Amino acid sequence: MSTRVMIIDDDPDIRNIVRVIFEQDGYAVETAPDGERGLEAIREFMPELIILDVMMPGIDGYEVCSRLKENFETAHIPVILLTAKQDILDLERGVRHSIDDYVAKPFSHRELLARAKMVLARTRYQMGCNPLTGLPGNLEIEHRIKEILRTGEPFSIYYLDIDGFKAYNDYYGYAQGDLIIKFMANCLIEATRAAGAEDAFVGHVGGDDFVVMVRRHDHRDLADSIIELFEQGQGRYYDEADREKGYFEIKDRTGHLRRFPVKLTVTVVVVSNEKRSFESFAEISSVQGELKKFGKGKSGSVVVRERRSDDEDEEDENRQNGENGPEISSAGDYRAD
Repeated sequence: MSTRVMIIDDDPDIRNIVRVIFEQDGYAVETAPDGERGLEAIREFMPELIILDVMMPGIDGYEVCSRLKENFETAHIPVILLTAKQDILDLERGVRHSIDDYVAKPFSHRELLARAKMVLARTRYQMGCNPLTGLPGNLEIEHRIKEILRTGEPFSIYYLDIDGFKAYNDYYGYAQGDLIIKFMANCLIEATRAAGAEDAFVGHVGGDDFVVMVRRHDHRDLADSIIELFEQGQGRYYDEADREKGYFEIKDRTGHLRRFPVKLTVTVVVVSNEKRSFESFAEISSVQGELKKFGKGKSGSVVVRERRSDDEDEEDENRQNGENGPEISSAGDYRAD
């Protein structure tokens, strides 16, 4: 899959030159003539690198970069600024706006490509981005969780796992399985965007495992929205004949045919500091693992969270009422298309 590059420049000659440079090197390229239209195009194209002019009508390159870095969906995308000036004032301003690198006009083809490849390599190393979805990977996930633990802010962390994915992957093949993974990533982004969670963080642990972190206590609405989007849209990833039958069959390890429904479900585990405190990333991971094991034993899409709190009196009351286990609930009866 080609690396996606977005070029934003009001000069059509520069846009065309830069586009040709990257396309000839195998990149997928989109362009925009100004900052406003560039921001709109970025949301659709979701590039892995942005080449951005400084001086443009409307909002300039610095303001475009600031808006990108303020949004969780685009904050990770590296930006190379094209500028006719390369003095220390511009460099200082670029640092304030989180510009990743500069290339001064006029530039050589070789220099621009070399800078782009270095920035991409550095960004992927720092974030450990998943190559399939482009979402931050385990290193960045751990960093974000440790950072919010350090600040003591409210948080809810959603761990998501697709149930039945292995059977689907074995039957339809890895290429089709990759489409399901990317579809789930899109569901996470769309649901957090619709919820107005601008400061949310979406990460891809690997395979069919994802993480969403929001700086608030919100357990049901976001989880249900993610599941609803996934279950309502997954039908197009099945063959029509299988959809009509309602199932597909594959052989298990013993050679016997097993029947699987034409409906993948989702287990969502929610860990938050609403009722208890956490001291470490390892502690959160341990709780998440226990709740996931519990949720995986249930049928259908489910949302699982702890009942336990730091309040010993509440724990005693829960024990007396028989409520000292995880809270688990169905995510609703959503029908696949």
